[in-house]
Amino acid sequence: MKYNSATVKAPENPGFRFYLGLSVFILSFFMLPTGLILKGFAHSHYIKGLILTVFWVTAPLMKIMSIGILGKPSYLWIKYKLHFYRQLAVPQQVSKTRYNIGLFLFILPFIPNYILAYAPHLFPDAYVIRTFIHFFFDLVFIFSLFVLGGNFWDKLRALFIYSAGATFKEKP
Repeated sequence: MKYNSATVKAPENPGFRFYLGLSVFILSFFMLPTGLILKGFAHSHYIKGLILTVFWVTAPLMKIMSIGILGKPSYLWIKYKLHFYRQLAVPQQVSKTRYNIGLFLFILPFIPNYILAYAPHLFPDAYVIRTFIHFFFDLVFIFSLFVLGGNFWDKLRALFIYSAGATFKEKP
């Protein structure tokens, strides 16, 4: 198997979009601790449940929004800055198997969030274990974005653009 050893041209820094998207992404990690702190101020069990549900559901939504804000230019810039990744991966079209694995990894982190929001008794009560579970699935989410490739970023960004439409390639 022969690989093209052409050098990758340095992309431009996306600027404000990159920093805004990164800020939203980092802020999403603080949603769970914020919900746990605010829960302590509520007296009603219903209000406590509502607060935790809102903050647990908001975190993954903020991650998806940050990807839409970042877009493909930011993805290419991050990928270029990761020197070891640039040396290992030659720019290429993502295979169907890799895309399906990436989609599975992309969707997988949502499962524990919904279980913790609606059936918290299924997870251990220890705060540290729950935090590690969330941290692990956040890493899986980030890893999935690199497995899916740059074209996925454009697809996800199109969700946030009203005038965007889907075009499907016809099979020959």
